[in-house]
Amino acid sequence: MSTSQWFDAPESLPEIDRGRRWPHQIGILNDYVRIPYANGSSFASQFLYREFTKRGHTVTIVGPHDPTSRPDQLPEERVELRSLPLKNHPGVYLPLPTAAAFEQLSRRDLDIVLGQTGSELAVIGTWLRATRGVPFLCVNTIHLPSVYNVILPDRVNEDPRIRQLFDGGVIPWLERHSADVYNQGDGLIVLSGGLADYWRKRGVTVPIHVIPRAIEPGIFDRAPGKDPFDPRAKPGARLLVVCRHTREKNVTRLLELFARWIAPAVPDATLTLVGDGPDHEAFREAARTLGVGARCFFPGEHSVSDMPAFYAHADLFVYTSLSETYGQVVSEALWCGLPVVALADGMGVSQQVEHDVNGVLVSRTSDERAADWRFGNEVLALLRDPARRRRLAEGARRLARVRSDPALSVSRYYTAFSEAARHCREHPTRVPGLGHAFPIARWFAVHGLLAALGCVRKPAVVNRHQRSQIDWTAFDGAGFKSGPRPVRLCDPVA
Repeated sequence: MSTSQWFDAPESLPEIDRGRRWPHQIGILNDYVRIPYANGSSFASQFLYREFTKRGHTVTIVGPHDPTSRPDQLPEERVELRSLPLKNHPGVYLPLPTAAAFEQLSRRDLDIVLGQTGSELAVIGTWLRATRGVPFLCVNTIHLPSVYNVILPDRVNEDPRIRQLFDGGVIPWLERHSADVYNQGDGLIVLSGGLADYWRKRGVTVPIHVIPRAIEPGIFDRAPGKDPFDPRAKPGARLLVVCRHTREKNVTRLLELFARWIAPAVPDATLTLVGDGPDHEAFREAARTLGVGARCFFPGEHSVSDMPAFYAHADLFVYTSLSETYGQVVSEALWCGLPVVALADGMGVSQQVEHDVNGVLVSRTSDERAADWRFGNEVLALLRDPARRRRLAEGARRLARVRSDPALSVSRYYTAFSEAARHCREHPTRVPGLGHAFPIARWFAVHGLLAALGCVRKPAVVNRHQRSQIDWTAFDGAGFKSGPRPVRLCDPVA
């Protein structure tokens, strides 16, 4: 079946008008309606919004109201919920349920709902399924054991009793809760095979679909343009990492192994860290303390439209994060022909990097120092072997165009939609609206608690240069409606 076609309305869903093709109305639950900074999950929602819209579907984005947003930054079809700010993370708003929002969603007459969210916003999907028979698919976007400490202040996070509380109690409970939400729907979409196994072991019984994220050729196949690296970063030894600057991304470990194993061996080697976040200043200070401040560059947050230039002019992409449900930046680097050296995470990165084909995977062991030594030596070997880097670059481009092909990704979503409709028919759960009173109350409680915790840690600077990401409708899939923004040069650690 061509991805430009729609499905016949399933016989199982009497609410659907038999005279139209299915799905006519698609709802996407997203944690952001305005995209305030680089976020792989929201970029994926933007991609699906564009792809389904140009195929003739009506796509509605459902998420929290952002009082700082402008109309031109928002999708044309949307439902915005009342929200609370997460004060320690500017730009993040926590949605709250209201009777008006539920009524508005009921009037939308959605045919299927896709939950691209890691929050209690997923209750909307389970509610629509239970009360109106709308098939609901969830997408796993968060690796829970890796992200909880982002909210905690430093002293609390470093307390072993707190870590034991989260690792031994809070996180297992959250995983059970997530599995329960997934099982109230009609399928779970994960981004790597390792996560399919992960969630099966945690009790998910609904169908699981493995759908890697796509790359937008209209962005990443453009001519890369001007070299964005600081002039002091000499070609031939440029290491690049792109990520949010938060603890979960393991950036301090990357800085340490760069200082210990790479910088002393290659005098021209530099590390450029694109991104911003609550731990940005801590990482800059770490670079200074380690003695590599003059060789580490922190250009801040950049628009996704700027990234092809960084990938094109870098020599290696280095990644030590172990929290990736997918790792969109790894996919982007590979698409642009940039070999990757990464720690094997058993999740999204491990699925993308094929050892000695498009990059190098370094096995994890209980001895972090030994793993860091292997990582450093793999980087050194590649920096000294341009011919091998070229071979890996060819493998990176070739494999990425299969794994991250947009048409293939959309086709997989259509298959998941069809199977979700079948599952919804075979496993109906019709309950009155009051049957969701407890989940809605829990939604209020969880997001209220998160908002309160957001007042404990001081507000972070998450995009200090105020560079905008592309808007929902600023990019039409073939090019930009307005020219891409200029790339600014990096500033070194002072």
